[in-house]
Amino acid sequence: MALPTIILLLLVVLFFSSNATQPPRTLHIPVLHRDAAFPPAPGATSPISLRLHAADATHYTVQLASSLHSTTITDDQQLRSPVVSGLPFDSGEYFATVGVGDPPTRALVVIDTGSDLIWLQCAPCRRCYRQLTPLYDPRRSSTTTHRRIPCSSPRCRGVLRYPGCDARTGGCVYTVVYGDGSSSTGDLATDRLVVFPDDDGIAHHNVTLGCGHDNGGLFESAAGLLGVGRGKLSFPTQVADTYGRVFSYCLGDRMSRNTSTSYLVFGRAPEPPSMAFTPLRTNPRRPSLYYVDMVGFSVGGERVAGLASDSSLALDAATGRGGVVVDSGTAISRFAVDAYAAVRDAFDARAAAGGMRKVDDNFSVFDACYDVYGYGGGHPKVRVPSIVLHFAGGADMALPPANYLVPVVGGDRRTHFCLGFQAADDGLNVLGNVQQQGFGVVFDVERGRIGFAPNGCSA
Repeated sequence: MALPTIILLLLVVLFFSSNATQPPRTLHIPVLHRDAAFPPAPGATSPISLRLHAADATHYTVQLASSLHSTTITDDQQLRSPVVSGLPFDSGEYFATVGVGDPPTRALVVIDTGSDLIWLQCAPCRRCYRQLTPLYDPRRSSTTTHRRIPCSSPRCRGVLRYPGCDARTGGCVYTVVYGDGSSSTGDLATDRLVVFPDDDGIAHHNVTLGCGHDNGGLFESAAGLLGVGRGKLSFPTQVADTYGRVFSYCLGDRMSRNTSTSYLVFGRAPEPPSMAFTPLRTNPRRPSLYYVDMVGFSVGGERVAGLASDSSLALDAATGRGGVVVDSGTAISRFAVDAYAAVRDAFDARAAAGGMRKVDDNFSVFDACYDVYGYGGGHPKVRVPSIVLHFAGGADMALPPANYLVPVVGGDRRTHFCLGFQAADDGLNVLGNVQQQGFGVVFDVERGRIGFAPNGCSA
């Protein structure tokens, strides 16, 4: 979770099917939608059903469904982007269900490629936010599983960025602060981490994690965080002896309840033929993050020109500037100001030619929003310019419209669609989870590459 952003709450739940004492070489984890665990409140506004169909190689046609209250999700592979009332993306992380301790306490934790430490809220709490699963109390766990790490341990002084020491107990104290201001402080410990298929589970012993007694920020509902970055304390690194330094996921449609084919996999899985790879870069100033180089954009089938500096999208290892971070913990992608402005202006020109009327008002962080209603009282068709992200090594991401058109509801209760990117003025470009949804994404540290495959959830 590297950056502040407005985001939509989604759920990722992990399930393994294997013998608890013999973990498989590859762990495959289906994903369920948040509504499976958090049903919408009675009387909540129903989504607006929107169908997006490919019209040609460079544009898409948007057809508003005749029923504005349709919530049916079918298996016909149509791409649907429902609209909810209120500002979208109030919270947008994906979650995993794990168990901690013995007997295990189940916990929903955010899956975050932008950080390393695994932590969860623990009793006794000095400051804890509301979570939807039971609070973990290490005092009720077996003393053979939960053990505090001493201040003198290399896992304290040699790994933590800001190590502390409890003078009373001699135990290591961690503090993590995220880009959006969220934070956690507590005891660094080793414990038993379990992932459940049903009542049984695959247990990993002596996993280093944080037991947070002072927590706050934008982790509402989550019990903590599962760091899957590149650092020594991340989950992939800690289980690399079993599964290798490679994992993959497909983050399903953030609004659809039909996400049973989404997944998270640790270990090397078969790669679909459509998988395209780009080199994985390392930033010495931020070594835990997964960096790639972008080489440009196409809008409406034409390469975007007029960028003040293409180098803003490529990593300068000497300065730590540039490059693009692939981050599951950020929702909306952010690009350097000049790159964002060039893409926005190219999209705006082609959107106008396709019948999309730009509205004067801005919605939250979005400054390019469009009205597709009000043309003679019917349900209009408009042509939506296509967007392709180009990465070094020839890897392209041709984004479906739902990955860059964000539906918002204005004060007049009219629904508009905004270009779902942001300008980044801090030198940190990020490929967020809204743009990644539906793609199979492989983080292959062993071979120094990251791969993208369209329709990855179905694959």
